Order: sequence, then C-alpha cells, then structure tokens
Amino acid sequence: MSLMEGERGEYFAVHPLLTEALEGCSSASDITGLNYLTGRHILEHELHPHKTVLGTETYPADIARLWGIVKRYPHVIGDFTWTGYDYLGEAGCGIFHYDDAVNFSSVYPERAAYIGDLDLTGYRRPISYLREIVYGLRKEPYLAVQRLNRYGMPCSKTPWMHKDTVASWTWPGYEGKPALVDVYADAQEVELFLNGVSLGRKPAGEAAAFTACYELSYEPGELTAVSYTDGAETGRCTLMTAGEELVLYAAADRTELTADGEDLSFITVKLTDSAGRDNLFASKKISVSVEGAGRLEAFGSADPQSLGSYDDTVWETYDGYALAVVRAAETEGTIQVTVSADGCGQQCIEIKVRK
Repeated sequence: MSLMEGERGEYFAVHPLLTEALEGCSSASDITGLNYLTGRHILEHELHPHKTVLGTETYPADIARLWGIVKRYPHVIGDFTWTGYDYLGEAGCGIFHYDDAVNFSSVYPERAAYIGDLDLTGYRRPISYLREIVYGLRKEPYLAVQRLNRYGMPCSKTPWMHKDTVASWTWPGYEGKPALVDVYADAQEVELFLNGVSLGRKPAGEAAAFTACYELSYEPGELTAVSYTDGAETGRCTLMTAGEELVLYAAADRTELTADGEDLSFITVKLTDSAGRDNLFASKKISVSVEGAGRLEAFGSADPQSLGSYDDTVWETYDGYALAVVRAAETEGTIQVTVSADGCGQQCIEIKVRK
C-alpha cells in the first residue's frame, strides 16, 4: 500500500500492466469502482468514455485533491473514504508512533485502526471538519492544533493518516513553546489572531488545499481564525484556553427509552472548566454506576492503545472524553446513572423507561 500514494502512487495507478489487469473487471461493470487509485479516475474515462467512475475507498487525507477531481469531471460520480467511523481491528493503521514503532505491526496493546473521521466515542476529529469544508457544507473556518507535546518529534506515517491534531488551545506547561496551527477554510484567505494580535493573512480555499498553516509560540487565551473572500469576512472560529478548575460533565442523548430490553442511551462524559470550555489536555479516571430499570451496556474512551475492557465501570478519559452506553430493561421504571471522578464531583442522570 505504501506504493499507492504520492508520485509512486500516481505512476502505479496509470501503469499499463495495471490497466491490463483491470480490463476484465472494467469491461464487465457498468460503473468502475476504484480503491486507492485516485490517479486513475481521469484515465478510466479515456479508456471507457461511456462509463462512470466511483471512488469506492480512498485515503482520508486525500480528500481535497480527490474532491477537486469529482467536481471537475462529470464522469466521476462520488467517493467513499476509508473511513468515517473508527473501528476495532487493523490495529495501529493510523496511530502516530513517536517511539520508532511501526504501524500495522501488532504493537501491544493497540486495538483500533484510529483512522476515522469520528473516533470510537463519536467525537468528530479535525479531519471531519476539513472534509465538511471541502464538500462545501461549512462556511466557517476551523482550527486544528498539532499536539504541542509532540512538536518536532519524528513519527510514523501511513497513507491513511493526516495530522496529529486536536481542536484545543489548552496546553499547560507549554507556555512560550512553539505551536503549529492549521486553519481549514473554503475562502480566499484567512487571518489568525492570538489574544487579539494578528499573525497575518494567508491563502486558503481550494488553491491551498483548504489549509493555511501557522507556526507561533503558545500563549494561553483566545485563538481566533477569520476567513475572507473578496475582502469581506465569511466566518470565524475560536478556541479558548480552559481554566485550571476541572469540572465533570455528563449528558445523555436520550432521557426516555422504550422498555423492550434493546433501547439504548449514549452518555457523553467529558472534562471542562467552570465556564464549560472543554479541556482535552487533562486526564481523569471516570467511574460509572447504573441502577434501576436498565444496565450499563458498555463504557470506554477512544484511546486506540488502552488496556481496559468495555465492560469495566472505570475508564480514563482520552482527549478529555469518554462514552457510556445504557440499555433499557423490559420493565418500566427509571434508570439512575451516576458518573464521578476524583476532584471533579459527580453527575447524576435519570432516564425514564416506558412501554
């Protein structure tokens, strides 16, 4: 698979031997589906002008280039990325290794691929917002910060990986240290502000692969990106540094379930400050207990290298988050869910179970 990216990938995708190998499938199909062969999308139209092409599996980080082809060539009808939601298995495909470990090499205790736009808890990773912007579905810019604790460190890389970024400007202990910030935007240019001070404007939009990159020194406070087209502001995005006080937050997506033994409620657990600003840097062990007309079906974080079981009632947050799943009983009543963490208090949630 390492041959199927960059210049080597382009050469491989259009090589005559590959054309010969694919001809039997291509001639027998109404639609040509291509996995990891974006460089072949245009050639296929030359070879089979009356057929459409579909990207049936492409690298997540290839979205800007790929979608430009979809827009420019009518015979290319769309694309599927691998993948939307993270999953167990193919362990380590997208994990950033900073210790000379090799991806896809059974590194204990890896369990997840870690290449989804959404992580195992359903939290949207920065590349999800880049994709939304590339699709033309989001006009506001988006801020993605490369982990300050990994600055300048060489790491492993596979074609499925984008950048090791998070949407956070909370990095205690890294004051004055260098930071790399990406601004995603479908606009002509963007401007980055740190605590009200402009760090300059840079090109964005399709011509810049929808990304403007900045290097700056970390300073707690307010980081804001503003996008412009024809000189007029089109949107802005802000990250605020979380305060020192840690607060435990828990919320259920549903507080009423059907008493059929199958209905589920997903409870998002995260760490914030007293003003409700997410703290993705802090880490806490979270305990969950469930009583009444239901049971704890599963609990865990998105950590692709965790040692815990999803049957455990105690998990450590990962990038500030964890997720609990509660299943309704077959009898009516109330489910009491208690979530707690040392030094952060506890949260209680009631879920009604009805026939």
